[in-house]
Amino acid sequence: MTIKVKLVPNDVPPVTVHPNPFSVNNGNETITWVPDADQSFTFEGLTGLPNPPFSNLDIQSTEITVQDANGNGASGTYTYAVSVTYNNQIYTSGPNIIAGGGQPSIKNN
Repeated sequence: MTIKVKLVPNDVPPVTVHPNPFSVNNGNETITWVPDADQSFTFEGLTGLPNPPFSNLDIQSTEITVQDANGNGASGTYTYAVSVTYNNQIYTSGPNIIAGGGQPSIKNN
């Protein structure tokens, strides 16, 4: 299960994810964040996802992975922030106020 991350430094917010929200069916899943096409940043961090139901967060320069134990009462919508580094500057996701979108989130069904 993959979430694509895009950086446009002058946008508000500069980092966006697709799809948002990201829907996950009941059961254990690995969720992976990867750069969208033609992106050349490195991943810096991911914050906000509680443990449980999320665990084993692994941040690499080219991807982020986390285990989602969606079940046993883990249904709900969980917001998070993802940060990337480009040209020695850190950029972070947030609510997309201009486009009317919300904070990046994972929806456990």
